[in-house]
Amino acid sequence: MSDHLSLPIHLPDEDAKRFKRLAILTQRVANHVLEDHWTPVHLDGIADASHQAWKYFNEHEPFEELDLYLPSRFRRCLLQKVGETLRSHADRRDAFQSIQSVLPDHKIRRIHRRRIKDQLWDDGDYLSSGYVDILIDQLNSYYDRHGTYPDTYLEMQDSPEYDNGVLPFSADDGPTSGQAVKYQYDSDNETLAIRLKTPDTLSPETRGDWSWTQYERDGYEAFHDLLAHGDLSAPEFQPSRGKTGDTYYELSFPVEVEHPEPTDDGDCVLALDAGMRKDMTAVVVSDDGEQLSTPHFIRFTDREKMRRLHRERTRLNDRLSALRCDGHSHTDEFAHIHSEYERVNAKIQHKREQLTHDVANQVLALALAYDVDAIVHEDLRSLSPPRNESTLSWELSSWARRDIIENIEYRADCAGLAVKRVFPQGTSRSCPRCGSTGHTCKSPDHHHEHWWGGHFRCDNARCGFEGDRDYIGALNVARVFFSETDELDHGFTSSYTGGYEIVLAGRSAGERSTVSRSSSEASSDAGTRLTFGSGIVAYKPEQTTATTGGGSAVIAPAVAVSESNPTGSDGRGPVVQQCTQFVRYATESY
Repeated sequence: MSDHLSLPIHLPDEDAKRFKRLAILTQRVANHVLEDHWTPVHLDGIADASHQAWKYFNEHEPFEELDLYLPSRFRRCLLQKVGETLRSHADRRDAFQSIQSVLPDHKIRRIHRRRIKDQLWDDGDYLSSGYVDILIDQLNSYYDRHGTYPDTYLEMQDSPEYDNGVLPFSADDGPTSGQAVKYQYDSDNETLAIRLKTPDTLSPETRGDWSWTQYERDGYEAFHDLLAHGDLSAPEFQPSRGKTGDTYYELSFPVEVEHPEPTDDGDCVLALDAGMRKDMTAVVVSDDGEQLSTPHFIRFTDREKMRRLHRERTRLNDRLSALRCDGHSHTDEFAHIHSEYERVNAKIQHKREQLTHDVANQVLALALAYDVDAIVHEDLRSLSPPRNESTLSWELSSWARRDIIENIEYRADCAGLAVKRVFPQGTSRSCPRCGSTGHTCKSPDHHHEHWWGGHFRCDNARCGFEGDRDYIGALNVARVFFSETDELDHGFTSSYTGGYEIVLAGRSAGERSTVSRSSSEASSDAGTRLTFGSGIVAYKPEQTTATTGGGSAVIAPAVAVSESNPTGSDGRGPVVQQCTQFVRYATESY
């Protein structure tokens, strides 16, 4: 099994003018071809074609109106680019047609978004590609402007326009025979020789208006390391922009890397529970019921910013609705507010994408650190939102869960880890130690039942086990997985067997640590905030090194080892240092 990982090679800045001409010409011609083929007939045709996208077109006809000389393979690469875009929109159009029957007679709200996704649940292509969420945003935007939904996909979606000159060379003739780009890697000297054909003018009229230029690039450590395990594939020409706003140009080379096959043995798993207040809770459990790690919370650190953006979007949406009701939907004021709404909505979308990628990175870091055989998660259809939860909480917990799982699956596939799904019921109401029924309450300091409480207590007086609700859920996900049924196996229980005492995280107000800490750490203790221990992800008794995926998600131990401070940390211990190199530890070392 193999996959492609892309690595960029910076092209020489001294030839930036040549690359700029290639980018401008690519963008201009590609937009012309795309606009000419933006019809229902071509969307049907490209959807039915199973071969490379460029083969759908007549190689000469799309360029006949242009008074330009374009090399044959340059034309093919342009057609490949346009064909992939048309094929993507053909999929979106099919998804649009599928959800038309469940569209409400007003703007799509939370409950309708969920209903639309439920209808398309079995259609994995739409969900995995994010088409449904993109469509819902487009439909809401169309409704804001027109007060109704479109009858056809093309009525809602104008012909797309490329805003840059990205050019894929996958339709060229290979590394040594290519007529648009040639490349060869010298493993002995660790250098990459590149020959690239670029136009000498923005309006080339003859073959002589195109020139080959040759470069030798040294690459970088990660590039050479990856090539030791894989082979280069056809690159993609990409204009990029630096932090200062300056444009530079790259060739992005996909490297085909063989992945280790996931093992069928599931002797040790990382069990996940997607919570409402935490993005993910993870715990390592073996097939004989031993819990090999303290549980860990994975939390997205930009939730407050998402809340502010959500409040701003709601405010703008209310103003749009008021203007529409007053018949002012065609005024400049409406257009200005609508553009602000789109801007805020785009920020929320970017934050959501950041959340899903960063949380998935942290899950993979834990899986590699504990050297598990598989990652196990709960079937998303078994989840339901708590009553009286805000729209934002539902979006953070339910909307993002599918994308988080899909990103975990992709990363685990690259690492040779299996990802398994179970469909349990009552995972937060069953005691993982004795199998008895329990109840949830607000915190460790409370005892009365609270249906959506964050703390679990076992009702068996002889057991008395208690713990974080999501921690209990993760343990019970592992129980269902090892029982090989869709129900909790009361004969299979799990308890912590490591050499460290588990200390419950407290919610008591006013608790303070005797350990000297910074003011920022001390301020995190106030109120009824759930506190976290400062233990690290994976370590041997004599060392304190740990690794993590970095980004905006942090891993915080849900409970603390006895040596650490259980109430004086915000979770930002050694585990959340920016580090992208994963290190594996054998579970026997704990």
